[in-house]
Amino acid sequence: MEYYSSLDASQLDSERPTLFEIISSNQLEALLSPSLRYILVHYASKYPKYLLRVNNRFDEINLILRSFIEWYFLKYWQGSFTENFYGLKRVNQTLTNNKLTSMVPSMVEERRQLTNLQLLVSIFEVTGVAYLSEKLNYRYEVWYTKYITNQLDTHESNSDRENLTIKLKRKFVEIYPYLQSSYRVGNFITILLYLSGNSKSPSLLTYLFRMNFARLNQYDYSKNEPVPVQETGPIEIAPPTSLESMIRFLTTNISKPTINLIKFILGTFFPGAIFTLKFLEWWNNSDFSSKLAKNQGNVLDFTLPPPSTLTAALTASRQEKRKKNKRRYTSGKVCPLCKKELTNPAIIETGYVFDYSCIYNYLEKSHIIVSNRVKSKEKDEDEKDYSDEEQEEIVEVEKKEEPTKIDINKGGRCPITGKKLLGCKWNSIKEEWEIEGIRRLIF
Repeated sequence: MEYYSSLDASQLDSERPTLFEIISSNQLEALLSPSLRYILVHYASKYPKYLLRVNNRFDEINLILRSFIEWYFLKYWQGSFTENFYGLKRVNQTLTNNKLTSMVPSMVEERRQLTNLQLLVSIFEVTGVAYLSEKLNYRYEVWYTKYITNQLDTHESNSDRENLTIKLKRKFVEIYPYLQSSYRVGNFITILLYLSGNSKSPSLLTYLFRMNFARLNQYDYSKNEPVPVQETGPIEIAPPTSLESMIRFLTTNISKPTINLIKFILGTFFPGAIFTLKFLEWWNNSDFSSKLAKNQGNVLDFTLPPPSTLTAALTASRQEKRKKNKRRYTSGKVCPLCKKELTNPAIIETGYVFDYSCIYNYLEKSHIIVSNRVKSKEKDEDEKDYSDEEQEEIVEVEKKEEPTKIDINKGGRCPITGKKLLGCKWNSIKEEWEIEGIRRLIF
């Protein structure tokens, strides 16, 4: 902005739009067809009976509708739909003075009107180029795969017409990349000329057919403004009600459509829809909406952890709940093993207090005690499913069987928590527990 303000204003062309305005117009134009296709595909999936055929012929239908819309804007506003949205227009190249144009626009605007050929070329540039490039690119991709796999070779068994078609396809595959590159290079050169100020045509077709870009002025707006029509009728004493106004509007504009209604739809409704589309695009891509929602308290102000962290957090919370619900043992004046008053208190690694003789004798035979306890539980569960006679038979069979083997790993554990005690080690030679982790307490 500092550079622009330091320039000589007398040397600047106020009618000449900047390159950024033209690029924005082209980008907005490129969004129209994909947006319409997206809406059509969305509703075609819901109503395939009515919209599937329309979806299959979308390119042709879009070409016809867009051509009509662009013809309207080029005819009345001398610019395409998106160019009119940005306040731009196309004019015929004439040797006129810029100051004279700004002072008396009516003297030169008629000379700068687009000819019929320029109008058709502009419609072709806006709608036809995109349609042709899409179709030709599709054909090139299909035929190029056949070309590299030698499927487009002529054969003597084919007719002359088929061989001619194959030759044309081969020539198209060979020439099309060069034509596409030439068109892009031509557009790039004209953009550079426009940017340097040596030309007022930012594209190749506008340069070849002598069309310039300019801004809309007061003459264009006054020319396209609807002329108010004075109605001759009975003088109304009271103003019409809202219902009467609505009925009058519907009868004059809907039941009897006029050119003003068409101008209103094409000149106001479509630009408003495009503005809404751009606003929604900005709203979804920016973080402004999330910040606004947070300020209003509609969104929780935290980020969800990844699944692994979330699972670990849920597991930890469940364990905490289980610990809270579980009844904890608190050491008191009674030994938890013999249920008598402590006379010789001793503490083990887990922090629980027992009578010294009780805990020592328990740890010394803990593997036998725990194994018998597990076996008795299993036996009690099995006895529930058998009758008295069957239980007697099972007891006789168990007496004949050999005693079950004692599991050493079940011994040397705390009788309250069941955790392994480091001070209890099994001596396989002596086949006994070496107990070292008991500490006596003095009250």
